[in-house]
Order: sequence, then structure tokens, then C-alpha cells
Amino acid sequence: MAQLLATYTNGRANIVIVGRNQAAADRIVASFPEPPYPNETNSITVKHEFIQCDVSFISNVRVAVEEIKKRYSKINMLVCSAGALAMSQKITTEGLDESHVLRTYARTKFIYELQPLLSNDRAAGEDARAMIILNAATSNKVDLEDLDIKKFSMISVNKTTASYNDVFVKVMGERHPDLAFIHIFPGGTDMPGLHKTWYLSLAATLAKPLLRRLEDAASSMLYPLLHPYYSQGGFWLTKDADKLTLGNSINDKVTEKVWDHIVSRAQLE
Repeated sequence: MAQLLATYTNGRANIVIVGRNQAAADRIVASFPEPPYPNETNSITVKHEFIQCDVSFISNVRVAVEEIKKRYSKINMLVCSAGALAMSQKITTEGLDESHVLRTYARTKFIYELQPLLSNDRAAGEDARAMIILNAATSNKVDLEDLDIKKFSMISVNKTTASYNDVFVKVMGERHPDLAFIHIFPGGTDMPGLHKTWYLSLAATLAKPLLRRLEDAASSMLYPLLHPYYSQGGFWLTKDADKLTLGNSINDKVTEKVWDHIVSRAQLE
């Protein structure tokens, strides 16, 4: 997505990549078109930057957020795509399940804490949109007696955390109707993460004809960040950016309980 945005703007966009791997980020940035540099007729400096952050720890997210705030006063697009298929339970030193942090708490903390910068952008008369890439509007039921999903199973964690992101987008869209909050499903995509283990790699190889190319998925994800239709409110989208609606499983009681849970675990308020 970063490469596509850089290409569409001919390098004329400030792009910040947040992640663990400096070398990987350097390779991505090196693929960008050269941005224009200040001269007699152009006083604007375009930046392509990297901020190191292992987002499996909320404390690291907090540090990254503060660093972003130091460098920028407003944000046009904020995309949260970190995560992995929850294969097993792993409790971090912060006492949280790593898969929950990657799939919910880190994403929501980035967006919640950086919302003022999105609002600054809107106040300047520009579009401001935040996007979560996971699995939108799947109508998964939430066990309100086990919001930490201690009764772990791969299916329950992957489904339930998707619903938590649905709730987050719903609440943020209602609280800040002038901004856009998007939860989008990328579809089955041939990602490097599918080749971390031999059995996943085998499954990915067999399923390759059914998987999307990274470039195609990136184009679909970037579309609602640029199209005027998705400029305000909460959106839940398919891999082709078709609009979805939340099912009855995300009712007022579930919304309240899940929101309070996210606030507590992600340390939002």
C-alpha cells in the first residue's frame, strides 16, 4: 500500500512506516519515486520515514505514538495492518495474549491516540481516514463472560478479535462523525506470513491459485482511502470495498462491554 501510494503521488506524500524491521522498511522506501526537494519554487520537504516498534507490546505502541506526534501535527491516512493468525496462546510480559494485542489492542491504541491528528487534518479541510485490515462485519457472537478469550481456540480468537475491531470502528465513527473509520477484509492473500511454518506453506502453495497477489490486495485496500464515498463515518467493507452492515450480534450491550474491555486492555482512557 505504501509503495502504491508513493507511486500514485509520484513520491509527493509524507509516508511513515511503523514496524519491527528497519532493513525491510529501507527496501520499501528505496522503491518509492524520488520526492521533490526544496528549491526556489518549492519550499516543501517530503519525508519517507521509519519508526521502529514491536507492536506486540502496548508500551511500545505508546512510545511510537508519541514519536509520531513529535514529527507530525496532522494525519491524512492511518492504516493498521499488523497481526497474525492466532495459532496458540502466548502471554506477554504485560500480561496480555500476544494475538489479542496484535489483532486488537495495538491497532485500537494507534487510532485512538492519533485521532486528534486526524481531526487536525479534517480541520485543515482535508480528508482524514483510519483503516483496520482484518475481517469486517462477520457477525461473530461475543462471549461477554470471557472477553479475554481464556477458553482459547484458534477459531474463537480469530473470530472474536475481528468483532472487537467492528465495535471499535462503530464507536469511533459515532464519536467522530466527521472522520472516516474503516474495517476491511483483505481476502485470502499470498502473504509472507503464510510461509512461516511448513504446514502453512504447504497449504498456501496448494491454495495459491485462489490467493490474491499482494499488489491486487494493496490496490483494493487503498481504494477506500482515496475514494470520496468513504470520507465520513464508520465502514465495514469486503475485499472489493463493497459495503457491509453489522449483524444483530453487535448490539448495544455487546458494544458497551467490548468497548470497556478494549479501553482497559489497550489503556485508552
